[in-house]
Amino acid sequence: MIDLASAHFPVGVAIGVAAAAPVGPINLLVIQRALGGERGAALLLGLGGALGDAVFAGVAAFGLAAVMRMLDVHEGLIRIIGGIVMLVFAVVIWRAAPRLGVIRSRSSAPRMAAAVFGMTLTNPATLFFFLGSFGAVRFAGIGHDTPLHLFNAGLVVAGVFLGSMLWWVIVSWGAMALRGRITDGHLVVLNHATAIVLALFGVVAVYLGVTA
Repeated sequence: MIDLASAHFPVGVAIGVAAAAPVGPINLLVIQRALGGERGAALLLGLGGALGDAVFAGVAAFGLAAVMRMLDVHEGLIRIIGGIVMLVFAVVIWRAAPRLGVIRSRSSAPRMAAAVFGMTLTNPATLFFFLGSFGAVRFAGIGHDTPLHLFNAGLVVAGVFLGSMLWWVIVSWGAMALRGRITDGHLVVLNHATAIVLALFGVVAVYLGVTA
């Protein structure tokens, strides 16, 4: 069996994808640029979001380390809280009703990328998502200031950035390939699928916390 807590980079990638996947303003902006044939601009917008996710992941990974040193004996509680946070996000994402026509912008791609970066950093829900996800997984090797543990935290952050950027690549290329065929209904299905996956992770985290 694979120990997810020690698989820092690949689990970081998965968390990065999960953070970027819910269809919100950033996804809509990227999709709209791609549907307009601007693949490069769409990827640039995605880069802004991925950098924002990486910043929050870094705050969670390195900041959470100090907290986890003090609360190491409360591993079960950390898992339960993280699982509950993920379940709350799952409900919010499930109830969202994304619309392709809601956001329109004629701003330049670099300016929009900077705006996307700022949009990500000003959304505290993103930080709570990473804190909940990292707490639920309870990464091994994060919680001390030794070089190895700091390196492990860096692997998680790098994984989050790659996972988030991977999502934007998939979205932009997919939107380009499906121009004229993507509807609001498809966005709802994507949100529901994302919510189900998050809910499953949340339930498992709560179960592991209760049984710890």
